[in-house]
Amino acid sequence: MKYRALFLDMDGTFLDFHAAEREAFDKAFGKTGKVPEKEHYLLYSRINDELWKAFERGEIEKEQIRNSRFGRLFEQLGISADGIAVERDYEIFLGEGHELIPHAREVLTFLAGRYPLYVTTNGFANVQRNRLKLAGIEGFMEQIFISEEIGYQKPKKEFFDACFSRIEPSVLPGEVLLIGDSLTSDILGAKNAGIASCWFNPERRKNESGIQPDYEIGSLLELKELLK
Repeated sequence: MKYRALFLDMDGTFLDFHAAEREAFDKAFGKTGKVPEKEHYLLYSRINDELWKAFERGEIEKEQIRNSRFGRLFEQLGISADGIAVERDYEIFLGEGHELIPHAREVLTFLAGRYPLYVTTNGFANVQRNRLKLAGIEGFMEQIFISEEIGYQKPKKEFFDACFSRIEPSVLPGEVLLIGDSLTSDILGAKNAGIASCWFNPERRKNESGIQPDYEIGSLLELKELLK
């Protein structure tokens, strides 16, 4: 198998987003004077996921996620708090979260010696860039493509068109493999762009989406065999 470049999702694929998110949520929520509980976080996660899915479908702008997720949470919990102010605190704390997925550094070292690596993410630009820097993995990357800076989001084909316009012009979509954990963002986006895809599925979730990846792995270590 021969690819000339790799597109890498970060959150949930190489960066442990859930660990960073939970810690940032607890710190930001605590600034309201309330003690953060598990059910508060689970409700926030559902609201946040619904908003991101709407963004992926092109139904809302990214700024609406930023402006409404904590406001909706506080409304449903009956808490009187400034959602925008808590969001600002949350993004600062989230930008400090840089725990890696198991084996991420080892695998990135392996891959960077064989392929040009490009980050493809829908995250907020200031948060993502700081996390990559703190994790010490930005140096593995040729370029970092973030939807907020490009103007389109995964899974839109336009996002990937913009990526290809900024990399080595001789690299074609059929020569790229995208690795990511989201079926609706990464894998669907790859299909829309004519890119091969590898679904990172460490929890071995059942795929009932109808979106089929070219490959599936449960550990990043499997990439070493897949791409050797």
